[in-house]
Amino acid sequence: MIEYRQEKMFCKGKFKLITELNEFRMALWINGFGLENTLTGEEIIPVISSFNLDDIKEVNEEVLKIKFRIYPNGLQHYAVEINPFLKSFVYEDKIYSTDNFFKTITGQEWK
Repeated sequence: MIEYRQEKMFCKGKFKLITELNEFRMALWINGFGLENTLTGEEIIPVISSFNLDDIKEVNEEVLKIKFRIYPNGLQHYAVEINPFLKSFVYEDKIYSTDNFFKTITGQEWK
């Protein structure tokens, strides 16, 4: 049985990465992801099902390096460094608020 939704703790258990497997097309599964504050339940980044998580590493106890792709065009790779404590992320050497994560990466409003 496939477990579609999984959670993994980071930053000494203060934040959790939520991943959800979604069938994008027949036999193409996308591992959508989001980030949540475990103490308050606040959504730092919503679970975005068209973003496919390739890799996540905890750089130190405050920063997460995430590599992902966006479908339907899954050829381009994206890399961000997220500081969930500050609700900010670095993308292409600029700092942004996590409130604008989807729009910064895609140029579109989050639905």
